[in-house]
Amino acid sequence: MLAPRVAGAEMRTVELREESAGFADFFASQQRKALRLAYLLTGDGDLAEEVVAEVFVRMYSKWQRGTIDDPAAYLRRALINHVNSTFRRFEVRRRLDPLNGSQLASAADSGVDDRDSVQRALLMLPVRQRAAVALRYLEDLSEAQTADALGVSVGTVKSQVSRGLDRMRELLEANAEGDAR
Repeated sequence: MLAPRVAGAEMRTVELREESAGFADFFASQQRKALRLAYLLTGDGDLAEEVVAEVFVRMYSKWQRGTIDDPAAYLRRALINHVNSTFRRFEVRRRLDPLNGSQLASAADSGVDDRDSVQRALLMLPVRQRAAVALRYLEDLSEAQTADALGVSVGTVKSQVSRGLDRMRELLEANAEGDAR
């Protein structure tokens, strides 16, 4: 009677090892992309690393249960949700930060390149617009994929991206005008 229990336990151990190996492969293939997206959404390398680590830890339990149909899409959505909840807590502090109003001007004053100016402009967008622009153009997702990742309609993606790009354009033009003075 003990033999079947031992055999069952051994089989489950083998299954867990295979699941762990599969998740390790997924982690290795997606970690860099996840860090990039988290950094684009947060603008803070340390916070991006924390968010990615937390999301992968939470994702592992769902992975073991086999409840994730599209792991890459799940990872993107989980990252966005985690960043949104993180920024809800820090939004007041971010808005009151005295550097926020002068970030673009200081980027121009210090001779920082265009890429940095675009990054700073992206960080000044509201979280939903930032996520839509980052997924659509920086992660190169289609409108439908972006809508799916954000859990919104394609029309919402279009409007969020349009508003976000318009706002970034304004910020970058103001930055350029500041350079000319």
